[in-house]
Amino acid sequence: MLHVPEGGYPQMQELNLTGRTVVVSSGTDETGQAVCAAFAAQGARVAVCGCDLAEAQKEAARLRAAGADAEGFAADPGRRQDLAAACAAIIGHFGRIDILINNSNAELAAEERVPLHELDMDRYDAIVNAGIKSFFTLSQLCMQDMARHHGGSVVNITSIRGLVPVAGQTPIVAVAAAVIGLTRMWSVELKEKQIRVNAVAAGITSCPDPQSLSHLAIQRPADPKEIAAAALFLASDAASYITGAVLPVDGGLNAGYVRSF
Repeated sequence: MLHVPEGGYPQMQELNLTGRTVVVSSGTDETGQAVCAAFAAQGARVAVCGCDLAEAQKEAARLRAAGADAEGFAADPGRRQDLAAACAAIIGHFGRIDILINNSNAELAAEERVPLHELDMDRYDAIVNAGIKSFFTLSQLCMQDMARHHGGSVVNITSIRGLVPVAGQTPIVAVAAAVIGLTRMWSVELKEKQIRVNAVAAGITSCPDPQSLSHLAIQRPADPKEIAAAALFLASDAASYITGAVLPVDGGLNAGYVRSF
């Protein structure tokens, strides 16, 4: 449920998530691992979701070795039945879902960054269907449990491209813009169910060409831990009065540093 801190401003203890269950999609990639570790460090029970069950279980075992309550679950983002089975298994194991972190900050390979008239539409369909449909489906399934029982918090990690379009990245811009739009809509739609919905618009996390950082105010890639920290804040009671927000974690890109790749 939404929690309003008593007796002054929120303190660091408002980040404490002991007893709450967080579902992390794509929990085995670099950003997902950072998110899992950040939430585990604050006492959350972590459901690590990934296409590869062995990898999800491996990440969960790493978290357990550090003292966390964690379990891995197979969740193919392209198959609704797999996502439904994963959610049912998570609820069966942990009892409830309190927080969902949709980790969907995809990137295009350099050779795929082409203008619209050169875009392979099969590739476009694959990226958009995977990026939007899986995000929508997992959100719906997790929110159903939150709405039935206790409210909750959803944080959608997407690309800064949804706010600052970059030439040659039509599918990424399409997915990110959709995620941002749905974040805002769901925050209004689900307010009566005590579900907060926010987004993190993540910037560059890897950069083989240092010259491409010249358009950033902070001229380095983001550390996945910095993205995880933003997600942790938005999911926690420290952000109890924040919903429908999009928090850029982008090194200043959205402040006006625009460049075509």
